[in-house]
Amino acid sequence: MATRTNTFVIFCAFLFSLVPGLVCAAGGLFPKMPLATNVFVVNCQNDSEEAKRTELALQGLVNRTSAEVYLVEKPLDRTHLEDSGIAHVNLPLPNGNDAGLCALFQKYQSRVKKMILYDPAKDWTFHLAVMAGAQENGIPVTEPVKDELVSKSGWSGEIEDYRNRWPDKITAYDWAMQNLMPHCNRQVVFALKSAHSLIDYAVATGGFDFHFDLKANPGQRDEMDKIFHAGGYTVGSSLMGYDRDSANVAANKYGIGYVVSDLYDNGSFWSSQPDETFHQAPGRAIAALPGRVYVTITWSDGDNIQFDQNAIYQLWKDPARGSVPVGTTLSPSLQELDPKLLDWYYKKMTANDELMAGPSGVQFIYGNDFNDQLFPAWCATNRIWLADAGFHTACLWHTAYPGQKFSSYLSTCGLDGILFSGDITAASAGQAHEHSKAKNRHGSTSDVVVENGIPVISEGHAVWNEDDIFNHLSRVQPDPDKPVFVGVKCIVEGFEKKEGAGGGYAKIKRQVDRLNAAYPGRFVFLLPKDLFATIRTYTASSR
Repeated sequence: MATRTNTFVIFCAFLFSLVPGLVCAAGGLFPKMPLATNVFVVNCQNDSEEAKRTELALQGLVNRTSAEVYLVEKPLDRTHLEDSGIAHVNLPLPNGNDAGLCALFQKYQSRVKKMILYDPAKDWTFHLAVMAGAQENGIPVTEPVKDELVSKSGWSGEIEDYRNRWPDKITAYDWAMQNLMPHCNRQVVFALKSAHSLIDYAVATGGFDFHFDLKANPGQRDEMDKIFHAGGYTVGSSLMGYDRDSANVAANKYGIGYVVSDLYDNGSFWSSQPDETFHQAPGRAIAALPGRVYVTITWSDGDNIQFDQNAIYQLWKDPARGSVPVGTTLSPSLQELDPKLLDWYYKKMTANDELMAGPSGVQFIYGNDFNDQLFPAWCATNRIWLADAGFHTACLWHTAYPGQKFSSYLSTCGLDGILFSGDITAASAGQAHEHSKAKNRHGSTSDVVVENGIPVISEGHAVWNEDDIFNHLSRVQPDPDKPVFVGVKCIVEGFEKKEGAGGGYAKIKRQVDRLNAAYPGRFVFLLPKDLFATIRTYTASSR
């Protein structure tokens, strides 16, 4: 099934690349769980970490048949469920330790045919137990967790011991590639720590699961390459979880896109919700005047779906949202992984909100590192997902300008504008091709590149606190001969609400007001799509 789905995705991308204007609905990149009639909520906030790991695996085991188990690991998990409007029943908890796990196991112990013992000090034993359990109707357990479950339930299934089966991580994963990988899903591959919430989705999908720390152990990169090569992954496959951005470089050369999702909760549950497509109004141009600085402010990290589900979600509950134009990066993959969440964002939008793609679209990729032969197919797939997400703007990272991949991305993305992580100003100054330069009325090169009719500007200075906004923009000087267009990227981690300090939007609004008071008439703040509509109008009139 996974192979057929991936083939369909690539086939749609191929057709799209051959027939301009052909539309295939986004979907088929990620395994979906069957929608359940009844939903049972288990509060596991007070369970031990070892119990939670087993609980997540059991959730995935149940949800792959019918996505009826929802875990509350933190208060926000319950908020998400309430905001979704999905009817549910709270599973009663027994007295004693690890009450959430005990309640869940009591209800579903007949589904568990095997317990697989792992050693928390040898993380590979856990990841292999996760994969083997998914294939053999088993769950990973430490010895204390096993003893607790057996004593309280009377369960008498098979117990297998992985704790001392392999001398080291490399030997263990070599064994897994030979014995477990042939039965693993090819749509998804997981880079997880044992504490990552995404364990449930790894079990439910049956994807290959590993963990390396390439920063501490760069030599393990060879083993990661072996996994990607042996798995036969290609365009349409996603690396999920998190193993630093360096995992992106390793995955991209195989055509695998990164979907950062380490602390994403209840993935096996949310993926069961029906896919949705979305629409967002296009940008509106205003007159761009010399002597003015046109600014677009965006939130960072939206390519990471755990940010979409947690930090950005909380930022959007700030009452000050809507008081100033701000673009919010999100992952288009939510259309299939969590359509309820993307729908919530759309329903809560104000006129001063824009939803846009984080780097570099449907998956987090580096154009420079992506497989050259597979890049056109990825670009075609990317366009489908961006269009069905309703996005008009995206961030493009680590893709050389000028360059063939930069041009390929722009010619296929279907967007109205790009926020770029590289230095386009210096590069464009040396370009001989007139079509790649935006010119002002006097013919000098601007800080905007226009290629294939799509304007590109730098995503801008990364600011970590509200004073950085003022300090940075205060240094941007207006040009009496032309308008200036700049981006500012607010790092979500630095703007998350702190006690007594107000929400992230309130912080931005304070600095916008401060700038307007200090420099009357200098700044105009626009949503990204409105900024790019303004740039297109301005550059067209300047030719």
